[in-house]
Amino acid sequence: MSQYQSIPFRQGLLFFFEEEKHELQDRSTLPHILLPQFQENARHTTSLASRGALYPFYTPSDPLVLDEEVFVSPIHPLEWRRRSQQVRMLMQHFRFPFPEQRDGFPMKRVLDLAIDPNGEWLRQCASYTPTTEVIGLTSQEMYARQATFFAVVQGCRNVFTQVCPLTQPLPFPDESMDLISGSFLHATLPEYAWPLLLEDCFRLLRPGGVLRLLECVQGESTSAAAGTLYATYWQQMDRLRAAARPSAPGTQTIRSARPERLPTRMEKTGFVAIAQQESLHDFSAGTPFHGLLREQADDFFQLLEPFCTAHACARETYQQAYHEMQLEMLEPTFRGYWHLCTTWGYKPSRHILRPIPDMHVEQPFPQVLYTCSLPCSLSLSRREHRHTRTSSVERRQHQHTPIDQL
Repeated sequence: MSQYQSIPFRQGLLFFFEEEKHELQDRSTLPHILLPQFQENARHTTSLASRGALYPFYTPSDPLVLDEEVFVSPIHPLEWRRRSQQVRMLMQHFRFPFPEQRDGFPMKRVLDLAIDPNGEWLRQCASYTPTTEVIGLTSQEMYARQATFFAVVQGCRNVFTQVCPLTQPLPFPDESMDLISGSFLHATLPEYAWPLLLEDCFRLLRPGGVLRLLECVQGESTSAAAGTLYATYWQQMDRLRAAARPSAPGTQTIRSARPERLPTRMEKTGFVAIAQQESLHDFSAGTPFHGLLREQADDFFQLLEPFCTAHACARETYQQAYHEMQLEMLEPTFRGYWHLCTTWGYKPSRHILRPIPDMHVEQPFPQVLYTCSLPCSLSLSRREHRHTRTSSVERRQHQHTPIDQL
């Protein structure tokens, strides 16, 4: 059984969201699937976007990998440009490499977990702290060569790059870093590699060192077509995830790695004094970042067209929604936002102590206990247990009574 929710488009097109319903299963356990369908000659409709409705929008933290399968090549020209523009926007948005850190924080060595294609963040950090060694990691040799070239041209002698995937152990000695930074790692890091990476970062940091991670937890805009493309992308992603990791009948495969769960993962790894700082990145019409975001959205959904049209929808339908998104983002009333969140935590030291883990177990014994014919100490009543404990204490005192008192 299905239910349709309509969203009108211009030029006589009416877009439908098809929401799957199952009568025999609980609605709360079912995924919200959006299937793109178009109907011609729709009349007398009012655009919801003009009323101020917000739809999901692409974010730089959206995953482009699933286990070992990579959906978008990092060296593709469009992906190269998209990642470079993201770093430029972040540098203009935050103005400083790590604005949440206090002044005077001692930093001899800083590690960037995933550098941008041109190494712009490395050079900004190196210029901001000339006495600090700034090291950048990347899995692409072309990224490392490009970042090294621009660092030499700019005269940043304290910039170093190294080719190493984040799915492998980081090639640095223990307690050798003062600050480790990473931006939008959820886009390129597989879910299974997150616990290993956090443990490796904990190993590399000196006592009192900081792990700083920047992610985008949500994106939204007034473009209904962009929300359609985004829903198609997630529908295909969920289908592949369910195929790779089958779940029990009637349940849904849940993503274990999400930007919102970073504090919990860091706390389990051993980091303390974990804090978060949220910021809103506005790329609405008329803002300085509007043009860059339009180009990034165009590149993102153009790169994902082969991925989305493989099983989710037809190529003609995808392209029609893609062109409609371009028109909607050019409207003077377009609004769009990224909800950014920076999470950081410290490695315990004598000034920042590691808390003692809670040893309390909610259910120490199984809820269903099999009956036993022989008596067991766990089945004694409270009165019998107190009597048994008193008798054992008196027996021990009798054993330790001096001989002269007998």
